[in-house]
Amino acid sequence: MKRLLGKPLRIGKYSVPALLLLSIVIGSVAAVAYVVMQFTLTATVQANPKVCFIRWSDSTKANTFNYAVNIFPSLKTIDENVTYGIWNWDTTAHTTSLRIETITNSGNIASITIYIKLGVTTVATITWSTGGSLPTSWVAFSAAASTKYTIWMEITAASGAVVGQTSVITLDMKVENP
Repeated sequence: MKRLLGKPLRIGKYSVPALLLLSIVIGSVAAVAYVVMQFTLTATVQANPKVCFIRWSDSTKANTFNYAVNIFPSLKTIDENVTYGIWNWDTTAHTTSLRIETITNSGNIASITIYIKLGVTTVATITWSTGGSLPTSWVAFSAAASTKYTIWMEITAASGAVVGQTSVITLDMKVENP
């Protein structure tokens, strides 16, 4: 064996040392050991998270809602209480966060500010103005147990806002998943 490893082997017109050839063969045959682990995820469907939206007209819980408003070039439109609010219907407080995710036709919007209020007290403020990056940063507040919050919005249309065009502002609300 010792004599064989020291001698070159001929492969076609090439001469390869036997030890090198043996190393290549062993290296290519060797397998990498690995371990497979598992975890199980159980997803149970619930109607609403502990903090969700509430439709003011009939106190219905909702996970999403749409709201429409007219805006006018160079003017600020204010709605002190849109048709939905935020409701923590649980018996404990939960951290809740909001942000502006996207704005289509953002050139029509000079600025937008969303206030989350408990009575006259502002508990969270989300703002965006022309040139700002989207999505905006998450703004967190502690939603107190069994408490309903109003959503106050202010939108200032750009001076060059095009009459007849629509801008869609998408807001995200992130809540703890108890």
